[in-house]
Amino acid sequence: MDYEGSQVDLFVAVLVRFPQISAMHYEPETSALRMAFMLKKGLQDFADFVPRFDSHLALFHVLRQDKVSVAAVKHTEIGKFTTIEVTRDLASLSLGELNLIVELVTDYYGDAVVQEEQGMAEEDLLEQDFLIDALLMSSSWRFRERLTGFRENGRVLVYSVPLGVSES
Repeated sequence: MDYEGSQVDLFVAVLVRFPQISAMHYEPETSALRMAFMLKKGLQDFADFVPRFDSHLALFHVLRQDKVSVAAVKHTEIGKFTTIEVTRDLASLSLGELNLIVELVTDYYGDAVVQEEQGMAEEDLLEQDFLIDALLMSSSWRFRERLTGFRENGRVLVYSVPLGVSES
C-alpha cells in the first residue's frame, strides 16, 4: 500500500515515534537528513562511541546491500549539554536503520539522552512505524525544501526555510 504523504508528515511521524531524537534537519542540496540527539552531560567517550556506531551501521548496510552516499556522526558541546548529530542520505534510509540508530545512541548513553516521556500504546507505535516506513518508501515525493523539526513542550514543530536562505 502506497501512502501519499509529505515531507512534513515524515518529520512529524519520526519525531513522535522517536522521542530520543530532539531535532531533525533536511538539506535538499545534499539530500541529507540530520538527526540530533541531546545529551545531559559532556562526552569524554565520543571517540569510543564512533567506531562502534560506524561498525554497526556498516554491517547493517552490508546485510541489506544498501548503497549509502552520506553517513556521518559528529558531536557538539553546548554548555552542560552535548548534541550528537547523525547525518544520512534520505534515499537509502529505512525504518530499520532509524530503529538501529536510536537504539545505538540510547544503549550507549542511557539516561544521559534527553527525551520526553512517551505515552504511546504498542498499537500506536506500530501505526507510526507503518507510516514512517510507507513515507520512506514512497517515491511520489521528495524533499524540495529545507526543513527543520523539533520537539517543544510535548509538541512537534516543523518549519520550512526557503532555498537560498541560510539557517542560523
